[in-house]
Amino acid sequence: MRSVKATLLYIIKDGRVLLVYKKRGHGEGKWNGIGGKIADGENPLECVIREAREEVGIEVGDIRLHGIIYFYNVYGKDWEVCVFRTSSYEGDISESEEVFPKWFEFSEIPYNDMWEDDKEWLPHLIRGDYFIGNYYFEGDKLVKSELNLVSEEDLLKEYQIFVSDDDE
Repeated sequence: MRSVKATLLYIIKDGRVLLVYKKRGHGEGKWNGIGGKIADGENPLECVIREAREEVGIEVGDIRLHGIIYFYNVYGKDWEVCVFRTSSYEGDISESEEVFPKWFEFSEIPYNDMWEDDKEWLPHLIRGDYFIGNYYFEGDKLVKSELNLVSEEDLLKEYQIFVSDDDE
């Protein structure tokens, strides 16, 4: 089974993080970062830029890769996800048919209404750490997790593997 490749983007600014409440599709009813599946012929950075435009109506800049997460058996599917962060965007953040955006103070992040794994790695993203994670699910229930903090160099090596898989 081939993994679904996707991206997540977290806008972190002034002690707050922008989360989006998914109104439909994968993750419906949960708070998450901006993101979605990488389209054919698209690289992860292009995906993040497109998803920010489509989901909340903004143009993002100074986007930095901070993590790669491998999710196994999420409702029978495996996912490979590049996690990015930025503080730079232009435009007015707005609701779309797919998501409702909201800023949260770091101390008020609604982890109980998010994917279970988020509480393990999102604090590291907020701090600016680099990480690689492996999360094993049964449906939407987390059954095993492994999170490794890595150097930026090691993360970029993993990213090269991530993008080279598309060439096969």
